[in-house]
Amino acid sequence: MQAELIINQTAGGGKSAKLLPKIFHNFEASKLPFHTSWTTSPAGATQLARQAADNNADPIISVGGDGTINEIINGFLPAQKQPALGIISAGWANDFIKSTPIPADINQACQAINRGNTKQIDVGLINDRIYFVNVCGIGFDAEITALANQLKTGHFHWTALSNYVYVIAAIRKLLAPLPSFQVKITIDNQVICGKMLFLAIANGKIEGGKFNIAPDAKIDDGLLDICLVGEMGRVRCLYLLPRVIKGTHQGIPEIRFFQGKEILVELDRPATAQVAGELISPQKIYHVKILPKRLKLIIP
Repeated sequence: MQAELIINQTAGGGKSAKLLPKIFHNFEASKLPFHTSWTTSPAGATQLARQAADNNADPIISVGGDGTINEIINGFLPAQKQPALGIISAGWANDFIKSTPIPADINQACQAINRGNTKQIDVGLINDRIYFVNVCGIGFDAEITALANQLKTGHFHWTALSNYVYVIAAIRKLLAPLPSFQVKITIDNQVICGKMLFLAIANGKIEGGKFNIAPDAKIDDGLLDICLVGEMGRVRCLYLLPRVIKGTHQGIPEIRFFQGKEILVELDRPATAQVAGELISPQKIYHVKILPKRLKLIIP
């Protein structure tokens, strides 16, 4: 049995390519046999992860950003064999590891993978087909992500500002009229109706590099944390933005928090969602549930 390194060469505006000598040095010096796969195309890591799992690779290691992690888990979680997931962060925001003890430092991350300590963590599932480990955002959240993706594509030299790309996108989107939608949300047996700007369904705490959207979320408590952001004006949004970044937005009248195991979101019109910076085509219904202890994650 050997490890599979799946390397996204486009992650972080090409950040992974600069880290490869250090990564390979660590693995070549270890006793862990490994094979390397490369991807540059959308969803390419999904197919590679499925093939690696079918070939008994264990662990499967993501070298890329949050999108690469999500592609990989969507490759092997539906498979019969379930390898552990290792993470070497080389993306723009690297949000998911901020809810874990996984180090951002490359040498430390490689050493943790070589030691092979694991813990079982929860996974979210959207409409019975899309797995996620961090945050699913629906509505304005996804529109910010779409603009951030455009900025990343057009400004590779922004890698030094990688954690702030989503903040810049949020501010730019707030300069235009804000869209809202009528929604009925069923969280387990509780029903909430109203006009929303967006909602975030979170397994992890952080999204968009800096936004501590679900400060109480835990990746192994068997629950999803739901942040509902009601309709509000641009000035109010800009005023509250620093509090969302700090994670101190509890108690704001327009923002409510819930926890649950199963969430049904029924919208009055199709709305786009995002997971790990990747867009999901507009839907009128999102059914999201927690899969407790579904993923074996390598930690220090």
